[in-house]
Amino acid sequence: MDLDVLKELWRDVEHKGSEQPANAEIIGMLKKSSQSPVAKMKRNVLIETVFIVVLFGVVAIYYFIAFNGRFNSIAWLYTGLAILFVLYYYRKWKLLEGMQCVACQVKSNLQRQVQSLERYIRFYLLAGTVVVPLIFLFLGFLFYYKFPTGAFYFIFPAVNKSTGAVIAGWMFWVISLSLVSMLSYYGNRYFINRLYGRHIRQLRQILNQMEEE
Repeated sequence: MDLDVLKELWRDVEHKGSEQPANAEIIGMLKKSSQSPVAKMKRNVLIETVFIVVLFGVVAIYYFIAFNGRFNSIAWLYTGLAILFVLYYYRKWKLLEGMQCVACQVKSNLQRQVQSLERYIRFYLLAGTVVVPLIFLFLGFLFYYKFPTGAFYFIFPAVNKSTGAVIAGWMFWVISLSLVSMLSYYGNRYFINRLYGRHIRQLRQILNQMEEE
Protein backbone atom coordinates (compact mmCIF):
# COMPACT_ATOMS: atom_id res chain seq x y z
CA MET A 1 0.00 0.00 0.00
CA ASP A 2 1.24 3.50 -0.82
CA LEU A 3 1.04 5.04 2.64
CA ASP A 4 1.97 8.51 1.44
CA VAL A 5 -1.08 8.53 -0.82
CA LEU A 6 -3.25 7.15 1.96
CA LYS A 7 -2.10 9.86 4.36
CA GLU A 8 -2.84 12.47 1.74
CA LEU A 9 -6.36 11.10 1.38
CA TRP A 10 -6.86 11.30 5.14
CA ARG A 11 -5.74 14.93 5.11
CA ASP A 12 -8.30 15.59 2.39
CA VAL A 13 -10.99 14.05 4.62
CA GLU A 14 -9.96 15.96 7.73
CA HIS A 15 -9.17 19.35 6.24
CA LYS A 16 -10.95 19.67 2.94
CA GLY A 17 -14.29 18.11 3.82
CA SER A 18 -14.12 15.68 0.88
CA GLU A 19 -15.24 12.80 3.06
CA GLN A 20 -17.18 10.64 0.62
CA PRO A 21 -14.78 10.60 -2.36
CA ALA A 22 -11.71 10.25 -0.17
CA ASN A 23 -13.32 7.62 2.02
CA ALA A 24 -14.17 5.57 -1.05
CA GLU A 25 -10.53 5.65 -2.11
CA ILE A 26 -9.29 4.92 1.40
CA ILE A 27 -11.68 1.98 1.71
CA GLY A 28 -10.45 0.57 -1.56
CA MET A 29 -6.80 0.92 -0.59
CA LEU A 30 -7.27 -0.37 2.94
CA LYS A 31 -9.36 -3.29 1.75
CA LYS A 32 -6.64 -4.31 -0.68
CA SER A 33 -3.97 -3.97 1.98
CA SER A 34 -5.81 -5.71 4.81
CA GLN A 35 -7.46 -8.37 2.66
CA SER A 36 -4.58 -10.79 3.12
CA PRO A 37 -4.41 -10.92 6.96
CA VAL A 38 -8.18 -10.68 7.43
CA ALA A 39 -8.86 -13.34 4.79
CA LYS A 40 -6.29 -15.66 6.33
CA MET A 41 -7.81 -15.27 9.78
CA LYS A 42 -11.29 -15.96 8.38
CA ARG A 43 -9.95 -19.09 6.72
CA ASN A 44 -8.32 -20.16 9.99
CA VAL A 45 -11.60 -19.67 11.88
CA LEU A 46 -13.37 -21.88 9.33
CA ILE A 47 -10.69 -24.57 9.58
CA GLU A 48 -10.84 -24.51 13.38
CA THR A 49 -14.62 -24.76 13.35
CA VAL A 50 -14.63 -27.80 11.06
CA PHE A 51 -11.82 -29.43 13.05
CA ILE A 52 -13.57 -28.96 16.42
CA VAL A 53 -16.95 -30.12 15.12
CA VAL A 54 -15.47 -33.25 13.56
CA LEU A 55 -13.11 -34.10 16.43
CA PHE A 56 -15.51 -33.43 19.31
CA GLY A 57 -18.38 -34.93 17.34
CA VAL A 58 -16.51 -38.20 16.83
CA VAL A 59 -15.55 -38.36 20.52
CA ALA A 60 -19.13 -37.61 21.61
CA ILE A 61 -20.62 -40.22 19.30
CA TYR A 62 -18.10 -42.80 20.50
CA TYR A 63 -18.95 -42.30 24.19
CA PHE A 64 -22.67 -42.24 23.46
CA ILE A 65 -22.34 -45.68 21.86
CA ALA A 66 -19.47 -47.38 23.70
CA PHE A 67 -19.45 -48.93 27.18
CA ASN A 68 -23.22 -49.42 27.12
CA GLY A 69 -23.78 -45.76 27.77
CA ARG A 70 -21.84 -45.70 31.04
CA PHE A 71 -19.87 -42.65 29.91
CA ASN A 72 -22.62 -40.55 28.38
CA SER A 73 -21.48 -37.69 30.59
CA ILE A 74 -18.24 -37.52 28.60
CA ALA A 75 -20.23 -37.38 25.38
CA TRP A 76 -22.37 -34.54 26.75
CA LEU A 77 -19.24 -32.72 27.94
CA TYR A 78 -17.72 -32.76 24.46
CA THR A 79 -21.04 -31.86 22.88
CA GLY A 80 -21.35 -28.83 25.14
CA LEU A 81 -17.76 -27.80 24.48
CA ALA A 82 -18.30 -28.12 20.73
CA ILE A 83 -21.35 -25.84 20.92
CA LEU A 84 -19.44 -23.23 22.95
CA PHE A 85 -16.51 -23.32 20.54
CA VAL A 86 -18.78 -22.96 17.52
CA LEU A 87 -20.54 -19.95 19.08
CA TYR A 88 -17.19 -18.36 19.79
CA TYR A 89 -15.94 -19.02 16.25
CA TYR A 90 -19.16 -17.59 14.82
CA ARG A 91 -18.76 -14.33 16.75
CA LYS A 92 -15.13 -14.07 15.71
CA TRP A 93 -16.08 -14.77 12.10
CA LYS A 94 -18.70 -12.00 12.18
CA LEU A 95 -16.13 -9.60 13.60
CA LEU A 96 -13.66 -10.42 10.84
CA GLU A 97 -16.43 -10.15 8.27
CA GLY A 98 -17.17 -6.65 9.55
CA MET A 99 -13.54 -5.68 9.12
CA GLN A 100 -14.05 -6.03 5.38
CA CYS A 101 -17.22 -3.93 5.36
CA VAL A 102 -16.83 -1.30 2.66
CA ALA A 103 -19.63 0.83 4.05
CA CYS A 104 -17.98 1.46 7.44
CA GLN A 105 -16.05 4.46 8.74
CA VAL A 106 -12.66 3.08 7.91
CA LYS A 107 -10.07 4.26 10.39
CA SER A 108 -12.00 4.52 13.67
CA ASN A 109 -14.09 1.45 12.92
CA LEU A 110 -11.07 -0.65 12.03
CA GLN A 111 -9.34 0.45 15.22
CA ARG A 112 -12.30 -0.65 17.35
CA GLN A 113 -12.56 -3.94 15.50
CA VAL A 114 -8.88 -4.73 15.92
CA GLN A 115 -9.19 -4.02 19.65
CA SER A 116 -12.22 -6.31 19.85
CA LEU A 117 -10.35 -9.01 17.96
CA GLU A 118 -7.44 -8.74 20.38
CA ARG A 119 -9.86 -9.24 23.29
CA TYR A 120 -11.31 -12.30 21.56
CA ILE A 121 -7.82 -13.74 21.15
CA ARG A 122 -6.87 -13.09 24.80
CA PHE A 123 -10.06 -14.83 25.90
CA TYR A 124 -9.28 -17.70 23.52
CA LEU A 125 -5.83 -18.15 25.06
CA LEU A 126 -7.24 -18.13 28.59
CA ALA A 127 -10.13 -20.47 27.79
CA GLY A 128 -7.93 -22.86 25.83
CA THR A 129 -5.47 -23.01 28.72
CA VAL A 130 -8.11 -23.60 31.39
CA VAL A 131 -10.30 -26.11 29.57
CA VAL A 132 -7.60 -28.80 29.29
CA PRO A 133 -6.90 -29.22 33.04
CA LEU A 134 -10.64 -28.93 33.72
CA ILE A 135 -11.31 -31.84 31.36
CA PHE A 136 -8.45 -33.70 33.01
CA LEU A 137 -10.06 -33.25 36.43
CA PHE A 138 -13.53 -34.11 35.15
CA LEU A 139 -12.36 -37.36 33.58
CA GLY A 140 -10.35 -38.27 36.65
CA PHE A 141 -13.25 -37.88 39.05
CA LEU A 142 -15.62 -39.54 36.60
CA PHE A 143 -13.46 -42.64 36.38
CA TYR A 144 -13.14 -42.64 40.14
CA TYR A 145 -16.92 -42.51 40.47
CA LYS A 146 -17.32 -45.34 37.95
CA PHE A 147 -14.37 -47.44 39.13
CA PRO A 148 -13.60 -46.57 42.78
CA THR A 149 -11.17 -49.49 43.19
CA GLY A 150 -7.93 -50.77 41.74
CA ALA A 151 -5.33 -48.28 40.58
CA PHE A 152 -7.46 -45.34 41.74
CA TYR A 153 -6.66 -46.24 45.35
CA PHE A 154 -3.30 -44.59 44.76
CA ILE A 155 -4.19 -41.46 42.85
CA PHE A 156 -7.28 -40.51 44.89
CA PRO A 157 -6.22 -39.67 48.45
CA ALA A 158 -9.75 -40.10 49.85
CA VAL A 159 -9.73 -43.85 49.11
CA ASN A 160 -6.55 -44.95 50.86
CA LYS A 161 -6.21 -43.33 54.29
CA SER A 162 -2.49 -43.95 54.83
CA THR A 163 -0.40 -40.80 55.12
CA GLY A 164 1.99 -41.87 52.39
CA ALA A 165 -0.83 -42.55 49.93
CA VAL A 166 -2.50 -39.22 50.69
CA ILE A 167 0.73 -37.28 50.10
CA ALA A 168 1.54 -39.26 46.96
CA GLY A 169 -1.99 -38.80 45.64
CA TRP A 170 -2.00 -35.04 46.07
CA MET A 171 1.51 -34.72 44.62
CA PHE A 172 0.33 -36.69 41.60
CA TRP A 173 -2.56 -34.27 41.00
CA VAL A 174 -0.57 -31.09 41.66
CA ILE A 175 2.30 -32.12 39.38
CA SER A 176 0.03 -33.51 36.67
CA LEU A 177 -2.27 -30.47 36.55
CA SER A 178 0.67 -28.05 36.67
CA LEU A 179 2.36 -29.83 33.79
CA VAL A 180 -0.84 -30.05 31.75
CA SER A 181 -1.64 -26.37 32.37
CA MET A 182 1.86 -25.26 31.39
CA LEU A 183 1.90 -27.32 28.21
CA SER A 184 -1.60 -26.13 27.38
CA TYR A 185 -0.67 -22.47 27.83
CA TYR A 186 2.48 -22.52 25.72
CA GLY A 187 0.94 -24.75 23.09
CA ASN A 188 -2.10 -22.48 22.80
CA ARG A 189 0.04 -19.34 22.70
CA TYR A 190 2.13 -20.70 19.82
CA PHE A 191 -0.95 -21.98 18.01
CA ILE A 192 -2.88 -18.70 18.40
CA ASN A 193 0.10 -16.61 17.33
CA ARG A 194 0.45 -18.64 14.15
CA LEU A 195 -3.24 -18.41 13.29
CA TYR A 196 -4.07 -14.87 14.43
CA GLY A 197 -1.34 -13.00 16.28
CA ARG A 198 0.92 -12.25 13.34
CA HIS A 199 -2.03 -11.13 11.19
CA ILE A 200 -3.30 -8.80 13.92
CA ARG A 201 0.19 -7.29 14.13
CA GLN A 202 0.03 -6.59 10.39
CA LEU A 203 -3.27 -4.77 10.86
CA ARG A 204 -1.76 -2.81 13.76
CA GLN A 205 1.14 -1.78 11.55
CA ILE A 206 -1.27 -0.51 8.93
CA LEU A 207 -3.16 1.55 11.52
CA ASN A 208 0.06 2.92 13.04
CA GLN A 209 1.40 3.92 9.64
CA MET A 210 -1.87 5.61 8.77
CA GLU A 211 -1.59 7.76 11.89
CA GLU A 212 1.91 9.00 11.04
CA GLU A 213 2.12 12.56 9.90
